[in-house]
Amino acid sequence: MKLPKADRLPIQDLLNHKALTVMPLETYASELSEVPHSHDAYMIMYVQETKGGDHLIDFQRYPLQADRVYLLRPGQAHQRESRQEKGVLVSFSEKFLQTTGMRSHDVFVIFSAVYQHPYLDLPEKLQVVFEALVKLMIQELQESKPDMEILSRYLYIILQYLLRECQVQLEKITPARHSERLFRLSSMIENHYREHCSTGFYADALGITPKHLNSLCRQYLHTTVADIQHDRLLVESKRLLFFSSLSVKEISYQLGFEDASYFVRFFKRMTGLTPTQLRTDAAQQV
Repeated sequence: MKLPKADRLPIQDLLNHKALTVMPLETYASELSEVPHSHDAYMIMYVQETKGGDHLIDFQRYPLQADRVYLLRPGQAHQRESRQEKGVLVSFSEKFLQTTGMRSHDVFVIFSAVYQHPYLDLPEKLQVVFEALVKLMIQELQESKPDMEILSRYLYIILQYLLRECQVQLEKITPARHSERLFRLSSMIENHYREHCSTGFYADALGITPKHLNSLCRQYLHTTVADIQHDRLLVESKRLLFFSSLSVKEISYQLGFEDASYFVRFFKRMTGLTPTQLRTDAAQQV
């Protein structure tokens, strides 16, 4: 199958004009499942059993493991390289998410990859709760007229349980007084990475010195502010190279590089390949 040439990732429609869908992993597939793609919905993918394989999220590989929940925001690059899993896929729109009353910061905590991996490994007690809530969702969706308020409450409860588990995991690696700053940093980088802002720009917004901010990043994220920005630029570069017909020069300008040759040098330093080489290699693999 040839990769679609478009200005963004090919989008897989999980909702089919619905606000919320729940489907078994073992029966769900489409031709887009064979290539990296994105969704126009939030996705909670719960794996109960697996025979192995990888889950690619924003071009990073994560092993498919039982009792693991993968959490994806709309627009993220995604590909499941094995369909031998048993589990469930819960998808919902941004509009439906708003009906739950979840705070935007809490949603960001659940679906942010600032702590390096977009998944949670559920303890046994939470597995039981999660599966029971999903079963209630499925029962309500089978009604002739599903009550969306009931479904909204179920989703809210699921997200609150996931949020609590996120907080448990975060407390193990980051004191609460620092985690808020690091989440704000991640949010700001998402909004400004095309502007190539300095570490001082983010430090000023957070009310600390650049040295202190980089120290927090090194201690808790094992990286620096500059590296977080570079990683985000690299992900967007790959998305545009793989799934758009934009020239390398056009991509460089879209990502805030004033000089295309600087973008080429940046990309080769990060990947070992030029943008053209990566695009050629991708075309030969499909």
